[in-house]
Amino acid sequence: MMKTIALILGVIIIVSLISIFYYFSNHSNTTISENRTGNIRIVVLAPSETQILISLGLGKYIVGMDRYSYQLLKYLNMIDLIPNNVTVFNDIYPPNISGILLLRPTVVIVEKGLIGSYLQQLEEAGLNVLVTNNDFATSYLQIENTILQVGKYFNQTQKAEELINWMNERISEYSSPGNVSVAYLLWINPDLTFYTVGGNVFINSIITLAGGVNVFSNYSGYPVLTPSNLILSRPSIIIAQEEYNLTYTNYLISQYHYINESKVYILDNFATYLLNEPGPLSVYSIKMINMIIKGETPRYISDSWIMANLNVTLPVF
Repeated sequence: MMKTIALILGVIIIVSLISIFYYFSNHSNTTISENRTGNIRIVVLAPSETQILISLGLGKYIVGMDRYSYQLLKYLNMIDLIPNNVTVFNDIYPPNISGILLLRPTVVIVEKGLIGSYLQQLEEAGLNVLVTNNDFATSYLQIENTILQVGKYFNQTQKAEELINWMNERISEYSSPGNVSVAYLLWINPDLTFYTVGGNVFINSIITLAGGVNVFSNYSGYPVLTPSNLILSRPSIIIAQEEYNLTYTNYLISQYHYINESKVYILDNFATYLLNEPGPLSVYSIKMINMIIKGETPRYISDSWIMANLNVTLPVF
């Protein structure tokens, strides 16, 4: 009798173990997905990562974002993809840690290059931080790796791959060979020194894909150069972002007495976003730079011109 009971108990235990194994093998992915997208509350402090989140269909989980991300969504008429009570932070650096804590986020997404030394403070405050590295990207491959990183975190790998395919199709469509020398003035200081882009940042890749040659590609990162550097580089085209307003920007440009102002192109806010932010929408800047090189744009590339001529859209998968 005892042997019979022992045998029955053994069979029950074995069947139970098999059932448990079967259950978890078939439900583990679903469980993780529910945890990552069911109760998720996202704070994002990087415009390029906001683009990724929106494309992956995660906008509805964003409870806080930086004002640059919010402005970008306004340009795209995509505000309806985020909660109407989203908190907008004025600054990325330094981050408003107390304000972020009030939102009870399950994850805070930041870029290493933007958040700097405040990463440790965010973590010490008990916040779960997802750190990307787009600001240090040297090519589109690294930007695509960030898309995969975010997609994997939220179990949206398939959508991430679809977004990468969408980008690569447009990179292929908009790219054009060429060797026109281009100088990009990222920011002009009152003393006429200026920030520009070196050969190891993603904007250099954009210039190259558009058929240009970055005259400052022998530098690294985002160097500060002098007016004499601009003279000696002899660029065929100068691209500058608008500073405060068009009148002030034109004044700064006019102080470079030795350049041909007819070869200077000034980018309005939206155009600057497309070129400066290492996210999916940067593919449109390849087309924009190529059109500048071909003389197919006005000297002042306004937000309205961008929307009318580039048909900028952010896909949502």
